[in-house]
Amino acid sequence: MSEETAGKELAPLTEFEVLEQVDDQAIVQMMTGQAIKDYVYSFKQGGKTVEGLTLAGINEAANRRGGIEVESLEFEEREKTWLAIVKATDTITGSSRFGASEQSKTMGSRTDPHAFTKAIHKAQRNAIKQLLPVPIIKEVLNFYLHRQHETKHVSVSNNANAEQLGSAQKAAFALATKLKDKLEQQGISQENFWSYVKTRFGVESRNQMSEVDWTTLAAELTAASSKKELFQEFIKKIRQIETAIQESEVTKPDNTEPVIVEAMPTEPVQSEATDRSTVLPF
Repeated sequence: MSEETAGKELAPLTEFEVLEQVDDQAIVQMMTGQAIKDYVYSFKQGGKTVEGLTLAGINEAANRRGGIEVESLEFEEREKTWLAIVKATDTITGSSRFGASEQSKTMGSRTDPHAFTKAIHKAQRNAIKQLLPVPIIKEVLNFYLHRQHETKHVSVSNNANAEQLGSAQKAAFALATKLKDKLEQQGISQENFWSYVKTRFGVESRNQMSEVDWTTLAAELTAASSKKELFQEFIKKIRQIETAIQESEVTKPDNTEPVIVEAMPTEPVQSEATDRSTVLPF
C-alpha cells in the first residue's frame, strides 16, 4: 500500500488491502470527529464481486447483536510497528475470541500519528467479527449495500423528489410502525415517540435528520424489537425525555406576568439517550 492512487487503481488490490485502506480512513475520521460513511466495501475482482463489512460495519453488527464486549487488551510497541491483541466475549453464549493487529508506525515516508489507535481498533475488529452470527453480518451487509445503491441512484437524478425516502429512513419508519401498538400499550403515543426522536437527534423536523440519524434510529428500534428488556429500556428513554420536555415547559416565564418558579432538579438524559453499543475501551 505504498502507492497512493487518485481516482483509479494502478494495480488490482486484494480484499485485505481494500479493507485496510477503508478502515484506516474510518479510524482517522473517528479520531478527527468526522462522520463515518463506509460500513461496507464492494469491488470487482477476477470477474466476481467481493463484498464485506468494514470496521464501522462490524461495530454496527455487534450493536445489533448485543452482548459482545471487549474483555482484555494487550499491546506492545516494537521498533517499526504497534502490536495489539484483544479478547472479545459474547456474554450471551460465553464464547470468546482473540484478535490481533500489527500496524506500521509510518505511512510511506511519513510518521503515522494514528498508528497505535489503528492497531487497537483493528484488533477489536478481528476479535468481534469472529463472534458475529452469519445472519447478522448478512443483514448489515445487505442493508448498507442497498443504501449505497439508493444513494447512487439519488445522486444521478438531481431532480428526484426531495421527499423520496432513503433506505435507512424507510427501515426506521417500518420498524416504528411495527412497534406502534406496543408503544401505545405503554402509554406512548406517536406524538410522544416523534417528540423523542426530534429531541434525541437535536432537530426541529424529521426532514432535518441525516442518513446517519435514520440509521441510528433504525438500529435502536431493531434492538427494542428484539428483546423485552431492551424494549423496556427504550420506553424508559422516551419517558425521561418526555419528562424533561414537560419540566422545561413549566419553567418557561410568562411574558405577561412575572412568575417565580422554584428550580426543580432534572435528571440528565444524555447517557440514556444514546444507542446501546458494544463496550469498547477505545
